[in-house]
Amino acid sequence: MRRFSILIAGALALACLLVMSFGALRSQEGIDVVPGAGGSGSTQVIKTLNLTQADVRSVLMYLSSYGGVNIVASPSVEGNITVHLSNVTWREALDIILQTYNLVGINSDNYIRVVKASDYYTEKSAEEKSLSDRETMRPLETRIFSVKYNVASEIKSAVKGLLSARGTVDVDARTNSLIIRDLADNLARVTDLIGALDKETQQVKISAQLLEVESGFLREIGVDWRLVNQNYNSDSPPKIVNGQPSPDEAAIPPLFTDSPDRQTRAAEEGGVNGSSQVSSAKIGQFSISKIAKIGKENFNIRAVLATVESSNKGKIIAHPEVTTLDNVEAYIQMGQKIPIKQFDPSGNTIITFYDVGTKLRVTPHVTSENRILLHLVPERSSYQFDPNGVIINTQNAETNVVVENGETAVIGGLTNQEINTLKVGLPLLKDIPILGYLFGYNKRQVVTRDLVIFVTPTIVEKPVQAFNDK
Repeated sequence: MRRFSILIAGALALACLLVMSFGALRSQEGIDVVPGAGGSGSTQVIKTLNLTQADVRSVLMYLSSYGGVNIVASPSVEGNITVHLSNVTWREALDIILQTYNLVGINSDNYIRVVKASDYYTEKSAEEKSLSDRETMRPLETRIFSVKYNVASEIKSAVKGLLSARGTVDVDARTNSLIIRDLADNLARVTDLIGALDKETQQVKISAQLLEVESGFLREIGVDWRLVNQNYNSDSPPKIVNGQPSPDEAAIPPLFTDSPDRQTRAAEEGGVNGSSQVSSAKIGQFSISKIAKIGKENFNIRAVLATVESSNKGKIIAHPEVTTLDNVEAYIQMGQKIPIKQFDPSGNTIITFYDVGTKLRVTPHVTSENRILLHLVPERSSYQFDPNGVIINTQNAETNVVVENGETAVIGGLTNQEINTLKVGLPLLKDIPILGYLFGYNKRQVVTRDLVIFVTPTIVEKPVQAFNDK
């Protein structure tokens, strides 16, 4: 009975002490609680929270009780705080106090642990070091990945970025394989990456035709480089955004058509039905146009080429065809190697060969709409002798053009002039020595020739495989 009385007295004394401490803290803090929309302690708003040199542990205990959550303070958390807040929830007040006094609140499943910021960073460093030590002790696995549609050395750098510090990757060029040694978790990610990169690449056949024709004959068949220059030339390529043509890309005018719009613009330029193409086109300026595909054949280009060949006004210099992969450059060259003598620092003669002629670099890209974006780099060069050496004249450009599968892009404006001297007069009499000058004269004729390059890209379709039913 006496022990029971002592226990009751002790409990009453402890209760009085807690009430006095809580009352002292309330009076010191001046807390006035205004119920929030939620109606519970966790969502209610504290109207005023005035703390002057209050013990941080007592404040955390109060916020724990008020918010209905467990807040555990580290033994190193101590000191007094002074804040004056208005209209904040308990969580907002806790965050403000932690940030102001260099403390960190770590959220766990059922409690919030409050530690000093320095202790927190020390713990994180120790955890990372422990994790690194455990990774070091884990065994490594070796796996060989066979690359089917790509070159193993080209995807090596992408794979290497997923490996750990202990991981290694080697290339076996003979079997086109990657030999990777790393942790099992990283090997799983590497497997997904190689599967995404090692896909069959589309192929594009580049068919080029180089046509050299007299400029006057182009006027007769209605080809007008001026109209091409107005809308699309090497100085104003189309805008390409993320590998696709811009929506506001200007339409590229068809080259071999006689539409009313084409005739109107030609008349405004001073020509008749687009007939005066040489007067306003710049010599040597690259112009780009395209020929629409009609059905399965390019009837317009075939007709023009047949007309040029039959009239003896021009000739097809070459008709090369190459097949390349998507986004891989194709290179076509027609010309000569010119030897040029040079001297090294010791005075020895060194002969260097320079490529002179017509060069064409084409990089196709198949877009998502099954159209083809062509990156064209045409170049034409010639040479002439000079008392000081050899002069190489070069004309080049770089541009982009978007065509449909099977359409033809035309590169024009490659113009050069030849000066021919002809003896004109009465037959036989003009050939008599001395007296022939009375019956004839020398005529100087300037012949302007255009080099036109037709580039037709075609997506190579997969061959249909036949399977025998068994």
